[in-house]
Amino acid sequence: MRLRAPRSLAAQFALLHGVTALIAALMLPLGAVMLHRVAHHYQRDVLRQQAAGIATLLRDHSPAAAIEATDILAGGLTLSIVDARRRIVAQHGPSRPAMLAAVPLDRRARQMRRGALAAISLPAGGRWIVVSQDDSAPEVVADDIVDAFLARFALLLVPLIVLLPLTGVWLTRRLTRRMTAASDIAAAIGPRTLDRRLPHGTLPWEVEPLAAATNAALDRLEQAFAAQTAFAADVAHELRTPLATIRLRADAIPDPAVRAKLLAEVDRAARVITQLLVLAELERPIDGAHASVALSAVAEDVVADRAPALIAAGRRIALDDQGAPPLPGYAGAIRLALENLVDNAARYTPPGTPITVRVGPGHEISVVDDGPTIAPADLERMATRFWRAGTTRSEGFGLGLSIVQRVAAAHGGRLLIAAGSGGRGLCATLRFGRVPPL
Repeated sequence: MRLRAPRSLAAQFALLHGVTALIAALMLPLGAVMLHRVAHHYQRDVLRQQAAGIATLLRDHSPAAAIEATDILAGGLTLSIVDARRRIVAQHGPSRPAMLAAVPLDRRARQMRRGALAAISLPAGGRWIVVSQDDSAPEVVADDIVDAFLARFALLLVPLIVLLPLTGVWLTRRLTRRMTAASDIAAAIGPRTLDRRLPHGTLPWEVEPLAAATNAALDRLEQAFAAQTAFAADVAHELRTPLATIRLRADAIPDPAVRAKLLAEVDRAARVITQLLVLAELERPIDGAHASVALSAVAEDVVADRAPALIAAGRRIALDDQGAPPLPGYAGAIRLALENLVDNAARYTPPGTPITVRVGPGHEISVVDDGPTIAPADLERMATRFWRAGTTRSEGFGLGLSIVQRVAAAHGGRLLIAAGSGGRGLCATLRFGRVPPL
């Protein structure tokens, strides 16, 4: 199984510092062994120098005089001269018969260690010079220094082992907090908040180029979005005058059938233009300059406006006002969205079908009809632009429900489409949510 590093930056830092602390902890025993080896090497050098000094004095002095004339280089030493039978010829220092009985007597210098005792034997003219040292003697400080150093080094290393990962995690959290704040700003940027930018000068140097590139991309996107919105509004305004001229000329056509068909097409094109203007308006954020919208009043106006044509077509329309608090937003856009829902219900239901416009409770408006049953798959796709059931495009341009969705989104809400009561007809709910903050 292949091990992978964690994707979290904090986890990677914590893992790195944890491994570093573990290596440092494992190095402590190795350091202790090395220090003891250095101490023992120093000890062997001292014993060898001591034995060599006695061997030099033996050339001109007796064994006892040579030992008496020797300068003691370290504490805890015993200087002995023995013969081939290990009998002591001369000695200075504590008696150590066990060491004298065990030390090798060869033709070259030999060394040995037994417990706290270290010794070296050096041949000198049929005799052997044995220099031994007891590490536990108070005069011997080399091992004491090593042990004291290791104890204090351990006291220093243990806090470092603990603090190193904690410090790494703390630094990482500081770094990730700034990056999280920047990501929150980026997540809040949308079509209506394209003026927001990532902070400059607060992110790490390694991330600053990414923030600068993102801000530059947002600048280009804002410019393109503004140009697109302005273009849609300009086109809509420019088309109004030609359509008005066409309508005036259509009224003069003597054939009633041709005149009615042409006027219907002109009215449909004018409606699309109105929708384009509403869409252009929706790209601007809602601020304090927008008056509160009374949903009940908007629903009452739409029902009163559409009622004559619906009754003439053999349908019924009713208003069920359950109360709704005022909503800050675009009154014209909400009215257009509700008109689209009512017109959609009238277009796809047979004569005699009742249509109910329900206001509330809360910030929502529903249009319910008792038309034919709609397949669940068609319910999910009804708000798709230009889509029509049966794969054929019907009368119109297919923008109605998609515009309703845009109106709901501009007011922090959404469009909910479900089957009507008893599974028949359609219930389209324009539910407004919390208005996005500036």
